[in-house]
Amino acid sequence: MTTESIPLRFSGRGRIAQLRELTGREEHAVAGADTAHAIGLLAALLVEPPGDEAIQPIALSAADRDRMLAGVYRGAFGDRIESTLTCRECGRPFDLHFSLRELMQTLEERAARGDWKPDGDGHFESAGGERFRLPTGRDELDVAGLPASESGAVLFNRCTEGRGWPGGLQAFEETLETVAPLIDLELLARCPECNSVQPVQFEIQGYLLSAILAERRQLRVEIHRIAKAYGWSLHEILSLTRSDRRHFVELVENQPAG
Repeated sequence: MTTESIPLRFSGRGRIAQLRELTGREEHAVAGADTAHAIGLLAALLVEPPGDEAIQPIALSAADRDRMLAGVYRGAFGDRIESTLTCRECGRPFDLHFSLRELMQTLEERAARGDWKPDGDGHFESAGGERFRLPTGRDELDVAGLPASESGAVLFNRCTEGRGWPGGLQAFEETLETVAPLIDLELLARCPECNSVQPVQFEIQGYLLSAILAERRQLRVEIHRIAKAYGWSLHEILSLTRSDRRHFVELVENQPAG
């Protein structure tokens, strides 16, 4: 079973998260594109080396979680992101595509730590003694049911330990985006027909989970074909890795009639 190695940049100095390949069990368990489902997916896929303290996805910063989700996407769907857009000017469809790995590299190069020194555990401190921590998945789940304005204030107080911030919440959010950028950003897409440029929001969490959800019907068809051909139980089929399941379906489809 193949694994993807993801260095954790903010949630444990020098630690590397090992993610195994998706099986039908994890694909079938995804029922939404929210943070709770993202955390649940990563918790199911994490492989811990012997002797290491377990990595808890709920305790990771959003920046590290995004990079792990990107690893899951690359393992399941490849590095290329593809989408069809409709031009807001001429109304014609056009394709947008880019490399996820190159996008992540660009984000990392843009990250400007400046005077902020990370301690490797999600906290940052300046030479002047100012200190904050990155919000974790647990923080996000705790405020998930609150209005946006209220949830932002709660996270702000938690991450600054109630000390406030020069410039307030907006300035603090800009600091977070500078030191630990998320794979959640606005891209510019150019229509090849009329040459107009329009903004497109790309967010890895929603994109990955939506891609898995979009294949739900295909997953059921693959389960049916394997069960009919081999007589295996649902439990056995869902335990197959995604690549093995697809391989068995290919064998079934290419089997000579009779």
